[in-house]
Amino acid sequence: MDFDHIIFIVSTDCFSEKLLGKSFSQNLGTIKEFAREETLALMAGGTDYYYDANFSTERKHRSKDILFEKISTLRNGPAILGKLIELDSILNERVSRNSVSLVERIKNVSARLYWLNVDDFQIEITDSLIEAAIQAQHSELPLYTEEPFDREEIYNSWEHASSAWDNYIKGIMTDVPDSIGETLDRLYNSPLSLRQLFNWRERLPKDQFLTLIQAIERESFLELMNYNPASALLVEPTMRQFHETDRPIQ
Repeated sequence: MDFDHIIFIVSTDCFSEKLLGKSFSQNLGTIKEFAREETLALMAGGTDYYYDANFSTERKHRSKDILFEKISTLRNGPAILGKLIELDSILNERVSRNSVSLVERIKNVSARLYWLNVDDFQIEITDSLIEAAIQAQHSELPLYTEEPFDREEIYNSWEHASSAWDNYIKGIMTDVPDSIGETLDRLYNSPLSLRQLFNWRERLPKDQFLTLIQAIERESFLELMNYNPASALLVEPTMRQFHETDRPIQ
């Protein structure tokens, strides 16, 4: 499983909103259109993904880059790209443990800040940051994602998906029919998912939420620079999804 599978899921009518979240529902139609264009491009007229697609690293990077470039043109493109970077990091975490994970570090910093276990933090711990963390505790905000998508429900939903495009995706994935469901399960139900931060955004005053998010972003960057500088550079793009000023229902 790789970013191609994320492209496929984002393109579907069945799972696109579930994977990306309701925060991006305003642009969902355009996002799906972009993902479908890239699906058709990487299939290049083929009918069987596992037999016809070009699996070279160069092609995979090109497909990802083209999708990112298109999404970057949207008004909230940076936030959407942040979500996709998070998903890509989660999927990579599943196949490699050779370095400290981007989302794993963000998750770890979030939990330590929540409990004010900050003695080893490299950023300055201000009074406003302490107050925001205490407010998060008093509000009993979740540290982990809620509302899991049951594995059986995922497979059942995909089995009954019937739109023309979803049937096309089923057709090109026919050699491994459970691939879409398995990938969504790994992404959506991952303990590394950052979806709980949308819950924080909904339930905290805006200034306290931004205080926490900015601290998590800075501390995660500094800590990753010690272990995985390449991932450190992705912290800020990943966290853009939480910096949007509008607050749609999540």
